Amino acid sequence: MSTRKKINPVSKTNNDTGFGTSNYGGRFINRDGTYNLRKDGVTFLNRFSLFHTMLNMPLWKFITVIVLFFLTINLLYTFLYWLIGIEGFTGILAESPWGRFKELYFFSTETFTTVGYGRVNPVGDGVNFLAAIEAMSGFLSFAVATGLIYGRFAKPKSHLVFSDYALIAPFQDKKALMFRIASYKDNHNLTDVEIKVNLALQLQENEKSSYKFYNLHLERNRVDTLMMNWTVVHPIDDDSPLLGLS
Repeated sequence: MSTRKKINPVSKTNNDTGFGTSNYGGRFINRDGTYNLRKDGVTFLNRFSLFHTMLNMPLWKFITVIVLFFLTINLLYTFLYWLIGIEGFTGILAESPWGRFKELYFFSTETFTTVGYGRVNPVGDGVNFLAAIEAMSGFLSFAVATGLIYGRFAKPKSHLVFSDYALIAPFQDKKALMFRIASYKDNHNLTDVEIKVNLALQLQENEKSSYKFYNLHLERNRVDTLMMNWTVVHPIDDDSPLLGLS
């Protein structure tokens, strides 16, 4: 919210939000709860966390990454088997190069998943050594995938929706800022719910634009259970930073 008007001097600023006072572009927090910021000054590899990226990406992207990894890693092992030599295997029936390549690929998938149906078998030292490495990498990969899947399922989610706009409406003998939140999942109960509301105002001071943050006191800041909807109310009284603004 941007204003050139003088803010109520009685209202107290909140300097503990974690945000700076410099001018920003866009909103501070996205609608999905992530922070709208970009970190610079360090390399991408130092900023990037594969574990947290996999935990927080959309489900369809997560499934796509897992499937692509499975197909790609087996394709890599198939090329390595091919380079070592197809004569190191028994049980291959195909005559054409493409047919033999497919049989090696499916052998790789069976080794990676430790299924091992048994018709195609490694007999050479090189392919046996590579098959042992692939079996070990398969165990480790499935352990990591299991941890990621469990982490995604076990990660708590609030499942809240909120109104697109906050309204200023009559409240008792004054006006108040109001917005509504609700829990929308069946059999998903939130208890001992507490809310804090911070207001960011973009002010023009000394011909410079800067932000100030205010902690808005609420008519009620907690409820025992959030089974239905909750209208959050900030009374615009003598202590409110919204007093006198239009």
